[in-house]
Amino acid sequence: MDQQSNGNTPRLVQRTIALAREHGGLGRRDEAELLYTQVLGVAPGHVEATCELAQLMRSRGDAAGAAALLREALGRQPGELRFREALADIDPAPQRQELQATIPQRLAARARPTLSAAAQRPRVWKYRALSTCPFVTGGAPIRNQPVLFVGQGRIVLGEDVQFGWLRSPLFYTGYCHVEAARGAEIELGDRSEFNNNTMIKSEGPGVRVGIDGLFGAHVEIFDSNFHDLAPSRRRGGTPRMAPVEIGDNVFMGMGVRVLKGVTIGTDAVIGAGSVVTSSIPAGVIAAGNPARVVREL
Repeated sequence: MDQQSNGNTPRLVQRTIALAREHGGLGRRDEAELLYTQVLGVAPGHVEATCELAQLMRSRGDAAGAAALLREALGRQPGELRFREALADIDPAPQRQELQATIPQRLAARARPTLSAAAQRPRVWKYRALSTCPFVTGGAPIRNQPVLFVGQGRIVLGEDVQFGWLRSPLFYTGYCHVEAARGAEIELGDRSEFNNNTMIKSEGPGVRVGIDGLFGAHVEIFDSNFHDLAPSRRRGGTPRMAPVEIGDNVFMGMGVRVLKGVTIGTDAVIGAGSVVTSSIPAGVIAAGNPARVVREL
């Protein structure tokens, strides 16, 4: 329901907008965006919330996302002048001319990435708040899906490390899990992309992922058995551990599981559903349980 246009905007919505403005004025942009998003969740056509969220997105450097948000709003209310004025302030002239011939399908297609980001954003912030690892360093990750960083070890991120992919299963319900125990280190190289529900866990020896890797949904990487295999020591014994090294430009399909002590060479491809228990050389395709070389690239 468009609660702005019918003149009956709930008092709670107005208070939420006022609080969002207060946060924005104090530089707390994440909090302000979350509040505006909550308003639009119950009042999708709310003019003030839409325009102010768009301006906030623009100030964060996301002019394209702000424009898409306003186009989606115009698709709901083509006659709303404030949406057009806000869009004209953000969009270059050629895009403003294109807007005059409104095509609902085009507006919906352009709004889709912004709407998905708005729906995901509260979950992303929740998992950021729940992350407890005090030693996450390096570049700022791209959080398309929530990612949880936990443990007392070190997590080192390269530039443009990405978590989550919109067009894959469980994008809105799952999360990525990266855990480094005390004394352990996980290093993820520049431009590595991890699909939804990735799990990387190090108990000590460490996990290193090179640059430009592509990892499918539900990939799991471990450097430990986590429990002693002997029946009498399974709860209190010492698990076997060994480092995991994954080279540059490695491509892993969905559901791959990489176990302790494995090295995977540069450019290798690991087939979907494989369990990698021993090292794989560079430049080959490997698949199966346990994974074996199928052919060279």
